[in-house]
Amino acid sequence: MKKGWEVKKLGEILHKTETINPMQNPNKEFIYIDVSSVNNETFSIESTTLLKGKNAPSRARKLIRTNDVIFATVRPTLRRICIIPEEYDNQVCSTGYFVLRMKEQINHKYVFYYLLTDGFNKKMERLQKGASYPAVTDGDVREQIIVYPKTLPEQKRIVGILDQVFAAISTAKAN
Repeated sequence: MKKGWEVKKLGEILHKTETINPMQNPNKEFIYIDVSSVNNETFSIESTTLLKGKNAPSRARKLIRTNDVIFATVRPTLRRICIIPEEYDNQVCSTGYFVLRMKEQINHKYVFYYLLTDGFNKKMERLQKGASYPAVTDGDVREQIIVYPKTLPEQKRIVGILDQVFAAISTAKAN
């Protein structure tokens, strides 16, 4: 391994995230992000539902914050992955997502791009279980190995390059 790089399990670079029960606040409104809310071509949230706690589906349990990365563990090879924008801070997503909240030593966008790699996708494909509703567990995701530069400036430099590539691909797809 090159000097200046870290090799860790994803679980080692993540903060623990919270689960909540919106039904405990029956009249409080929240935005719900279901597994179908994330577009797997733009990797962004395209549709949400505004709900009151009393109308929350049983899967509405995971609290999300700005810059969390959510990864759909249900049909994981469909790559429903996105970064939570500020407008959805403190909202709720489905238990069909694994919520990745990075520790300080790693850039959230670096992890986002890692989740989009073919290597990660192939691992998820091998790990998924179930014929009609294939899924991986949060634990399966936590166990995956990620290699990243030790310094945040180097991570940001790589992310900057990937942002440019991503933007170019998006532009090309649109034309």
